[in-house]
Amino acid sequence: MIHYFSNLNPDTAMALLFPILIWTVMLAFLWSTMVALCDGVKHLKKLHRIPCDRCQYYTGTHYLKCPVHPMTALSEDAIDCHDFAPIADCQTQPCNRRPANNKQVVSH
Repeated sequence: MIHYFSNLNPDTAMALLFPILIWTVMLAFLWSTMVALCDGVKHLKKLHRIPCDRCQYYTGTHYLKCPVHPMTALSEDAIDCHDFAPIADCQTQPCNRRPANNKQVVSH
C-alpha cells in the first residue's frame, strides 16, 4: 500500500486531493451558514419578546420612547419590564400602533 502511494506522480496526487479539499471547504461553508442562520433565528425570537410597542407608556417617538424607562426602552433589557402595562386594544388583537405623521404640506 505504501509502495502504491510512493509511486504517484504529482498530477495524480492533485487529482485525488483537490476534490476532497473542495468538498471540505463547501461543507465548512454550509455548516457555518447553518450555524449563522440558527443564531439569527434565536436572536430574532429574543427581540420579538420585547413588549415595549404593546405598552401603554410607549410613546412611539424617537425623542422619548418610554417616559418610565427611557434608557432601556426597545432594548433587550426591557424584556422583563416590571412596569409593563398592556394596551387594552392589544390584548384582543395585534397592536400596530404607529406615531402619527404631523408634517404639514405647504403649497406656494
